[in-house]
Amino acid sequence: MANAFCFACLGRPLLLDNNQEPVAVKTRKALAVMGYLSRMGGMTAQREALADLLWSGADRHKAMQSLRQALRQLKTAEQEAGVDVVISSPGHIQLDPALFSSDLTRVMDLLERGGTSDFQQAEALWRGDFLTGFEDIDSDFSDWLMVERERVRSEVTNAAFRHLNQISIEDGGKQVEAGGRFLLKIDPAFEAGHRVLIRLYLKLGQRDRAEQQLRACERELRLHLDAEPEAETKILLHHGDGAQDIEGLAGLPAKVKPIRAYLPNSDDVVRLPEISILSSSLSKKGLSDAVHLREEIVSGLSSFRSFDLFESEYFGDENVPKPTLLEGHELGCYLLRFRQDERSRKIVIQFEDRSNGQIVFNEIVDLSQFEGLTSVASQIVSRIHMHATTRLRNPANTSVFARWCQAESLLWDFTKQSDEKAMRLLDDLERTNGSFSMTYAGKASIMMKQELHFPLLDRTIREGENSLLNLAEKSIMLDPWQAVNQRVYGWALILSNMPEEARRAFHNAGRLSSADPANLMSVAEGLAFSGDVSEARATAQRAFSLFAFVPRVFYEYLANIYFAAEDYENAIKQIERGAGVGISGLTTRVAALMCAGREGEALQTLQRYGEHRASFLKNSPKAAQDPVGWRLKINFFQNEKVRHDFDKGAALVQKFLFDGSGSV
Repeated sequence: MANAFCFACLGRPLLLDNNQEPVAVKTRKALAVMGYLSRMGGMTAQREALADLLWSGADRHKAMQSLRQALRQLKTAEQEAGVDVVISSPGHIQLDPALFSSDLTRVMDLLERGGTSDFQQAEALWRGDFLTGFEDIDSDFSDWLMVERERVRSEVTNAAFRHLNQISIEDGGKQVEAGGRFLLKIDPAFEAGHRVLIRLYLKLGQRDRAEQQLRACERELRLHLDAEPEAETKILLHHGDGAQDIEGLAGLPAKVKPIRAYLPNSDDVVRLPEISILSSSLSKKGLSDAVHLREEIVSGLSSFRSFDLFESEYFGDENVPKPTLLEGHELGCYLLRFRQDERSRKIVIQFEDRSNGQIVFNEIVDLSQFEGLTSVASQIVSRIHMHATTRLRNPANTSVFARWCQAESLLWDFTKQSDEKAMRLLDDLERTNGSFSMTYAGKASIMMKQELHFPLLDRTIREGENSLLNLAEKSIMLDPWQAVNQRVYGWALILSNMPEEARRAFHNAGRLSSADPANLMSVAEGLAFSGDVSEARATAQRAFSLFAFVPRVFYEYLANIYFAAEDYENAIKQIERGAGVGISGLTTRVAALMCAGREGEALQTLQRYGEHRASFLKNSPKAAQDPVGWRLKINFFQNEKVRHDFDKGAALVQKFLFDGSGSV
């Protein structure tokens, strides 16, 4: 890079030196100074304007002192980078344009050219909105930032559309597709970006891809905007040219159903366990820890989408309703009480069953014994969720949600027999309650597990409406705010070789249920397979910090994450702590040993597993006929190098399985 100081302002801001190494800056406001200057004409601004913007609550004298302190912090960063980019004068502050660069200016340069590789590089550089995470540093700065982000998006999209107004297929549509993907990276719900791709695929004669893009458009608009595509978008598939005539909308092919075709009827509302939340003495000053913990727990319970929550704080402390037994329904009716002891500063959390008056648990929380509020909240949420759903797993319970709980518990058994029982339950749910979204996520999960954990078992992957991807898509269309639906959709996309789309689904799943460590671990492994290794490791670390007890299967997930990071020694260590003998875990172990230069141990591992070879191959005549196909099927890593490294182990396991233990 010619410039010695690069400001990465898209996504989480940071400074990079000439070697692209991060340069530490003490406060966010010091970075905000550079962010503001980078958007000003001539990269210059008056000192008073900056002080008023970033320290709007302070008087002018104190604000100017704070600005000088921020400039000293920037000077320290410059000294570390060995460059002098901030030019200060008594009245103004400026960035030296000869030494300063940003990822945003780089994006604009790429869009000016607008070739296929330019759009692809711009997509890689776009890591989020301008100055993500800086919304809360000052109210006046937040107002400026909101407007500036819209201006940035407008400039970027206008620059991209200069190359996309005409759909050219001279290069096979690569440039237009790259441009459309870039627009959707900026905003997955940007309808004009979806229209670019729909028009392109129609012009290329790829109607199936155009239909799939329309479904993606419907899904993203509903998820982010709670809206449906405009008639202009839907009618493209009928006319192909975006004509405004919508008379033919009803003639859309049956395969491309409008999203309302999947919405539940009002009569199909699924009842859930009920929890009433009651907080005593939390409105007083000085009890912020108790209030924050309550909010974390309520948020976590809400994210599970497994409870009907009711706020009971319509009474003063002196008028708290007396304990009352409720008849309730089979799903359960509970009361969750919060209280903070002012003398000990400890927080009391009591969970009661209102149908029989039983105190399920009474937790006295001393925050000094935990790593933070999030860890405490996650463990209490998991405890409540486990109690409420465990009682519903009794087959005597016949409500929709109870039958889902019964099927879900079977999905975690990881056996062929449990999957068959779960599928029967889900088939019955689909017949009687076709709008319950998790039915389709559960079915897709079973098909996915066959590919991930039982790749040697013979099966018939159904096509058409019952294919893995279509089932996952249907669950999303019915309810895009269910974390399990987003997670299963991400895995379906991985198995359909669509890693970019998979990453977005996994991110959505992690965001929707960030208090559930089991959800986070599945998300982390999916992110690792799709190529987002740094986020995968961070997500797994968050998950492990939330577990009260770590199931052994998650060590296998962690092993795959380490393998994707090319940390083979840690991958070996974690797989040895895994759940047991399985072909997927065995292949990860052998591949990690091979890549770590421990070929002898890899061979010894296979020899030790010789007694299990017959059970691996049992009932799998089709797999035996296509060993190479099996090897490709078991490799889910999307990164080319990691995929190649994993294949080293898979090739050895292939010989062991199909040629006999004596062949290795």
